[in-house]
Amino acid sequence: MRHLRLTTFVLAGVLPLLTASGEVRLLVAYHSQTGNTAQMAEALAEGARAAGAEAEVKEIGNVTQTDLEQADGVAVGSPVHMGDVAVPVREALVDWAYGFGFWRSRGLSGKACAVFATGGAPSNGKEFTMLSIALSLMQYGMVLVTPYGGLGASATTGVPESEKGVGAHELEEARELGGRLADIAERLKD
Repeated sequence: MRHLRLTTFVLAGVLPLLTASGEVRLLVAYHSQTGNTAQMAEALAEGARAAGAEAEVKEIGNVTQTDLEQADGVAVGSPVHMGDVAVPVREALVDWAYGFGFWRSRGLSGKACAVFATGGAPSNGKEFTMLSIALSLMQYGMVLVTPYGGLGASATTGVPESEKGVGAHELEEARELGGRLADIAERLKD
């Protein structure tokens, strides 16, 4: 009887910890001016949730050090500004290094990451923007997760004129990337 009580006590104390630590937590950080990048961020989070992860979506300027520390994976998205990353995204990535201390602490090393971008025209700089974000995240020692056949999820939002905004197929690409990010983050966590 004593062993049964001891076993019950131990399981009661350990089981909540196993459940809490088992769930994969993702942070989807983005900057958006027109709402297009925000749509991609929400779709990426939907895909992660469908894969069983917890996913929080935040404007990149509102991301805290604790958000990053608690995340098992991070996705970062930006609209294209003059063929490159939007200034608020670049500022945040630099602030994570020095303001939050992740450059010195290596606190993001080994975590999964993914990138996404939106731009008005087909060759408007989306690949360069995603590559620039990816390089910054890899500088932290993060592991880049890509969709099949691409660098990240992207949307062409201004062409053709009759179909402005994010298309259904582009939202689906973001959902698929979210699912892959959740899967790889879980593998890296174990």
